[in-house]
Amino acid sequence: MRTTALYGSLLLVLPFSTLAAEIETTQVFYSNGQLEYIGAVDSAANQRLFTLYEQLAKKPTILSIRSTGGDINPGMELGAWVHAHKLNVRVMEFCFSSCANYVFPAAVKKIVSNFAMVGYHGGPGGPLKIELDDTLPAAQRKAFLDDIEKLRVQNGRREAEFYQTIGVRTDLSTLGQGDQYKPYYDKNPDALGWTYSLNDFTRLGVRDIKVINPPWKPGTASGQTPVVTISIDVKPAPAS
Repeated sequence: MRTTALYGSLLLVLPFSTLAAEIETTQVFYSNGQLEYIGAVDSAANQRLFTLYEQLAKKPTILSIRSTGGDINPGMELGAWVHAHKLNVRVMEFCFSSCANYVFPAAVKKIVSNFAMVGYHGGPGGPLKIELDDTLPAAQRKAFLDDIEKLRVQNGRREAEFYQTIGVRTDLSTLGQGDQYKPYYDKNPDALGWTYSLNDFTRLGVRDIKVINPPWKPGTASGQTPVVTISIDVKPAPAS
């Protein structure tokens, strides 16, 4: 029996074949006056980071991160810690999924290279996509979907509270899933998510982004951009 759940709020990790492969164990260390976080966002790595920070006599003000994401709970845990400690976040390569959803917007200042990719592909407040094996009994199917829905609601509330705390719009992680953006993906069928322009980031509440050697053109270093840049002014498609 095969059961597959495609649900962005349960595990926000993207299989970006165009990006460097994440190492199995997330690296957390201190270098050149800043904290480094390289790999998937997870609770164990978070705890190592928090311990390292407390052990340092001179507290760093910058967290440099390269991550394709992780589960939403450690993502919000790390974002809340960044916000509480008033850290700046530096992204020189990529910050996707829960990294973009929760860590990047929580920073006081955000520093990005002119080719860095900060990408989104959904959150608990967005559409739920589930694929279940046709052989799954109806009762098990219903129980499974009910459990997923309860978790989605719970996580959605937590995410909304988190966004209100850090002062950003609650649709930051889900806006690009709207039907009005379908033409963007039709033109870019290989896209695995979306990002925003500097102006739209600001309008969403993600302010104080500094681009090193602007303009900001995500993905130009590799020649591949697995995200589309959407405009928040696009109106929702009319109901059919």
